[in-house]
Amino acid sequence: MEIKIIPPQDVKEISIYLEKMNTKSSSHIGFCGEQNEEIYDSLMNDFSDLELGDSFLVVYDQSNIVGAIGLDIDLDGEYADIWGPFVTDDNIDVAQALWNKAILKIPQEVKSCSFFINKDNLFVKEFVMQNNAQYSGTDLVLHITRSIFTKEAITTSEKIDKEYYDSFVSLHDEIFPKTYFNSHSILNRLNSRNDLLIIKGNESKIKGYVYIEAKPEHKEGNIEYIAVSTEFRGQGVGKMLIIGALKKLFSYPSIDEITICVSCENEAAINLYKSVGFKEKYVLDSYDLTVNN
Repeated sequence: MEIKIIPPQDVKEISIYLEKMNTKSSSHIGFCGEQNEEIYDSLMNDFSDLELGDSFLVVYDQSNIVGAIGLDIDLDGEYADIWGPFVTDDNIDVAQALWNKAILKIPQEVKSCSFFINKDNLFVKEFVMQNNAQYSGTDLVLHITRSIFTKEAITTSEKIDKEYYDSFVSLHDEIFPKTYFNSHSILNRLNSRNDLLIIKGNESKIKGYVYIEAKPEHKEGNIEYIAVSTEFRGQGVGKMLIIGALKKLFSYPSIDEITICVSCENEAAINLYKSVGFKEKYVLDSYDLTVNN
């Protein structure tokens, strides 16, 4: 095998390769999508703070793609989420050569890399441990389809108004102090498809919130964050927020599946999601690697 490792030349071709790899649990990476159209859209419009040529590498054996890795870099957060490494036939030498070249592209500002690996993806889990990554936890990805959801369920959630921004910021930063979207990022992302739903406590305080992103062109929606203030827990607020999120996302005719990711240690949340119809889709193990130290 005579390989060459270069930046992306044909993003459509790469998207098809990633779909092929990421629809198998044995090579599945949680950060990457599973439909080539969605992957293409992410790579072209919503991937990394760097240009794609500076944050993605592809391995070719003659004209065939046999590997790929992406560095979804957040310069403000000083971290990178790693797509891969994806390697055909689990070739460890190709994976190592790919990583050795990829790590040179990581800017000095970035202090850590995160890997989100399907529990069945033994090849990449072994690879990251050999490269000194440390296990940091396990998450459960749950999903629900339109046919399961009872749309007659009652909810009292509504879109956030500006007078509740401060209460949201305080609650989000308390519950999720280190996360991929901080409170101000979420507020800046609000648009016709991304919604922040709340249940009000009084004229300026919220009981809880849920942040959702609709992707009707890809027939899916995501519940990104949900939180309930400590003083209002045990009152059914969380369930009403989830139902409100599902109603909003399923209002798009093309959306048939909604997913949510939750720590396996959070049994109360898992039981809550399952109570409205969510079922297990994936188990993903997280690994972190310190870089530029």
